[in-house]
Amino acid sequence: MSIRVGSCIAIAALVLRTGSPLEGQIDSSGLPAFEVASIKPRTGATPVGFPPQAPDRFASPDITASQLIRYAYDMQEFQILGGPSWLRSSRFDVSAKAEGPTPQDRMRLMVSRLLAERFGLKAHAETRELSTYALVIARADGRLGEHMRPSAIDCQAIIAAGKVRPSTAGGLPPQCLWRIGITASSAQMRVDGVQLARFATLLGPMARRTVVDKTGLTGTYDIDLEFEPDQAGLPVVPVTPGAPAPPARDGLSLFTALQEQLGLKLESERGPVNVLVIDSAELPTPN
Repeated sequence: MSIRVGSCIAIAALVLRTGSPLEGQIDSSGLPAFEVASIKPRTGATPVGFPPQAPDRFASPDITASQLIRYAYDMQEFQILGGPSWLRSSRFDVSAKAEGPTPQDRMRLMVSRLLAERFGLKAHAETRELSTYALVIARADGRLGEHMRPSAIDCQAIIAAGKVRPSTAGGLPPQCLWRIGITASSAQMRVDGVQLARFATLLGPMARRTVVDKTGLTGTYDIDLEFEPDQAGLPVVPVTPGAPAPPARDGLSLFTALQEQLGLKLESERGPVNVLVIDSAELPTPN
């Protein structure tokens, strides 16, 4: 799987946007809706590449209901609990059109309503005490790795202002096009002008846990990270405070790469994690 992130801002659906612990049933009835939506079963091989997204459309030719839920509520797979097995195995071709150009936060709300209306999704939010990772500085002297450099820009502010430079306009290099590429044999991250709190969030899907920034570092950084995941997915290895990084099974693990390339490490902790518990869901009727 290869993901190109050009506007990677954490925006949760309105029903989950809160700084306090989450509890209660999710109600999508009052959320904005698409003008028209098509959902069809997807069979055959996974298509190569995906069509460019128009500003008024949500289109994915090969997606599971679980992935739709993750997008709608801006959560990772480890935060989605329960539900029938087909949520994670059945594939769909989803195409939906809004009335006009729609920002990502509103698009997520519309997908939330689509899940409720077409998939009969019923879910509730909880906060559970689960295993997490703390992102900390690895070396006692505080020295960082060569692949992590202080940045002169703040890409999160640039992205929020819609001023990303996508191509070599005027002879200048692209700016703030965060890239995350993952295959069965390699994983690469390139993020520019990123705050460490945001970088910790980006690590979450790879570590399969919530990652919390506890480095104490301020400002923004340009980061390059490369490692080798295993065939079953990215490694999930407990790391205890002060313990050396675990050896990679077939190559350079995420944990080793963080230490060698960035001078950071993940320490295992427990803490509150927002989760979405699936109460029920139904296969949609194709249209």
